[in-house]
Amino acid sequence: MRRLLVQLLIVLAVATACAEPGRPASTAAEPVPTALLADGSVPWADLRITDEDLNGRPAPPRVPASGSAPCRAEQLTGRLSGWTRPGTGGETPRGWDAASGTLIGEVDVRNSSKVECTLQGEVPTTLLANGREVPMLYTHGISEEGRTRVVVVPAGGHASLRLDWSGPFCQPTVGPLTLAIELPHDGGTVRAPVTADERPGCPRGEGANPRARGTLSASGFTEPVAVSRPPSSPLDQLTVAVEGPATAVAGSRPTFRVTLANPTDGPLALDPCPAYLLERFSLGDATNDAVNKSQLYRLNCRPLARIPAGGSAVFEMVTEVPDSMRAGRELTVTWKFYLPHYVQGPHQFGAFTLTVV
Repeated sequence: MRRLLVQLLIVLAVATACAEPGRPASTAAEPVPTALLADGSVPWADLRITDEDLNGRPAPPRVPASGSAPCRAEQLTGRLSGWTRPGTGGETPRGWDAASGTLIGEVDVRNSSKVECTLQGEVPTTLLANGREVPMLYTHGISEEGRTRVVVVPAGGHASLRLDWSGPFCQPTVGPLTLAIELPHDGGTVRAPVTADERPGCPRGEGANPRARGTLSASGFTEPVAVSRPPSSPLDQLTVAVEGPATAVAGSRPTFRVTLANPTDGPLALDPCPAYLLERFSLGDATNDAVNKSQLYRLNCRPLARIPAGGSAVFEMVTEVPDSMRAGRELTVTWKFYLPHYVQGPHQFGAFTLTVV
């Protein structure tokens, strides 16, 4: 009987430990505040979430059919029709990033044959101008996950290849640009025309390294990147203002305030309850470790269901200053508004910088 009782206690302990992943078994979840603070602001709640919590679970990858073979070059066609620049989601590139003008592109690869095939492994890719290789640094290293990932390309289906083209890129190019994409498993080379006109920047003047070269980096193949534009949300009209303290002590948890203002002539319901990304950044050096951390949270919508027309709502926020930060260092805290599956406004973020004392 005693042995049975011990076994039951062990089972209960395991069940309790598994009830809330990421939390100690003895720690109960803190209740979410449902009432406004005395000054009318919304209290902060530690509602940490993941991208999957916000956007739902992604579709599972395709499973290859029995007998599917690696893709051959004669089965595929490709095209790169546009480049994007980092920072177009709200932040403006600064310093070297702004001068060099890094570009990100997705090569759309289509299986023009009538037979399914697969893509797996590293993808050496070079850029040709009028048939000649453009001189720059080419890289194609990927992670172990990328090397083992098998991408199924059904007949008539598509795959995607991400390219990162960074400057400085100062040499002129003559004639049309084409990508030479070497398929894994000795599948041959696919020639994909580049129809976009953008180029990375060519920084000059003091501080520019005359020996620096542009770089084209190829990732591994993935399933197609969704190109459909998601529906707009009324909440993309909210404006964001962030106000934080000028100083804080290392190891402390300072509070700051985020104001969401509704400039429209109608109330805006916080439904579904949106999210926000909290980022902390401090530049490191030879004696100080850099700080570069971020966490996605759900907004505390319990005390406030909507923001009235022409009105605003103030949300209390909490951040943390790492224990390791010495007095005199600066920490930048950035707050970004996030909506599930919606296009967001270009200025729905704010930041402040505090000095550690």
